[in-house]
Amino acid sequence: MKKIRHSKFKNTGFLFEILTRQITVEVLNGGDEKAKGIVKEFFGGRTELSKELRLFNLLINEKYNTESKSEKFIDAILEAHTKIDYSKLKREKYNLVKSIKETFEIGNLLSSPVTNYKILASIHKLFEGKKNDILQVKDVFDSKITIIEHISNSTPTLKKKEEKLVEDYKKQEKDLRLLTYKILLETFNKKYTNLDTSQKGLLREYINNITNTSKFGTYFEKQLISTITELHTMYKGMNDKITKIKLRETINVLKKQKIGKKINDSQVSALMMSYELIKEIKNVNGKKS
Repeated sequence: MKKIRHSKFKNTGFLFEILTRQITVEVLNGGDEKAKGIVKEFFGGRTELSKELRLFNLLINEKYNTESKSEKFIDAILEAHTKIDYSKLKREKYNLVKSIKETFEIGNLLSSPVTNYKILASIHKLFEGKKNDILQVKDVFDSKITIIEHISNSTPTLKKKEEKLVEDYKKQEKDLRLLTYKILLETFNKKYTNLDTSQKGLLREYINNITNTSKFGTYFEKQLISTITELHTMYKGMNDKITKIKLRETINVLKKQKIGKKINDSQVSALMMSYELIKEIKNVNGKKS
């Protein structure tokens, strides 16, 4: 019996995922916001792609406490999916992929792992299977089971439960680090007008070494020592009493940071705040001179 072939370039959820990751890279590098422009063009307004993406997000984020409720929810999503103009959706996907390939090196976009790839692929197969569900009934069924388990958090066998625990354990650090990174980026961009080179460099290393914690630890330690030294120099030459207090407190906070195998988000935040203080002092001194 014919199986549904999963194509990353036809998977709306996957395409949106890699574009949002690229937006993050562009924000850190301070270059052209090409990915952001593509997202606005193809997923903004009332495009068919934006409609299908909303259905993807509902299946990814919604949770129910029983399999029966989960299955009914999936059926409701499938019914909603029939309201999409498929010919228009197909044309939009073609133009989206064309725009991505013309703008980026596609191999680089696909190189970073997508942790929810399995569920994205299952949703895509479920939507595709509606067009020819007689030939692809088993594939559609397997995909639906995967989504039901995802929504209801149910696992039919002990073996599958153990496998999921192992898989979740492996992914946990990646997911937490990525989430923390996004929160840090949003927080600092809201609080401060612009991130400087040091701040962007720290965040870039933080996400680029999601799995290589020892490498990031080495980088963090070097930056920590360098920052403490710079703050000490500023402290010695500072006449303003309030600023001296800020410098002394910041130095004390940084000296308390313990460098181990893992650097947590509070340590990254402390170093980011130190960079911000250095930037403020340099700006003030620059205006005085």
